[in-house]
Amino acid sequence: MKIAPLPPSKNTSLTAGMPPEIHISYQITIVANLMAFGGSIKNMNQFGINFREWRVLGVIGRMGPQTARQIVDLSHQDKATISRAITELGQKGLVAKLPNKKHKRSPLIWFTEEGKALYERILPPFSDQAALFTDTLSKKEKEQLCHLLDKLKTHIEQVREETGLD
Repeated sequence: MKIAPLPPSKNTSLTAGMPPEIHISYQITIVANLMAFGGSIKNMNQFGINFREWRVLGVIGRMGPQTARQIVDLSHQDKATISRAITELGQKGLVAKLPNKKHKRSPLIWFTEEGKALYERILPPFSDQAALFTDTLSKKEKEQLCHLLDKLKTHIEQVREETGLD
């Protein structure tokens, strides 16, 4: 096995010199990972759920009962990840599958009483953590960032659909 030549100099930043479009993609991923409430070991230990499970609870807490497919579409997570999270949450007694009159083969996922109580217990520290992480931004910057992220998300969804990247 032949080793590739070493680069002449070492970058001081992983994103130094990156084209803007790659820098944006990289930084959004890193910031999302750093901000992920369920990705924190402390939060996982305190609340007993992981980031996949928190995403499912977050979606149904915000949107009401949803099918697994709807949770996949809303969270932009892959089907296997959401399916695994729903199974784990069900085993923990935090969600249940309800009959779906519109699609009998696609039950609605909703909280058990214990799951709803956990979701409501998580919301205040989740909000506090999000505020702490974004307190370096002014109110106007937060609004601008939200607008830009929404614009980018909508465009990416459209491009992925048009080009078959889904």
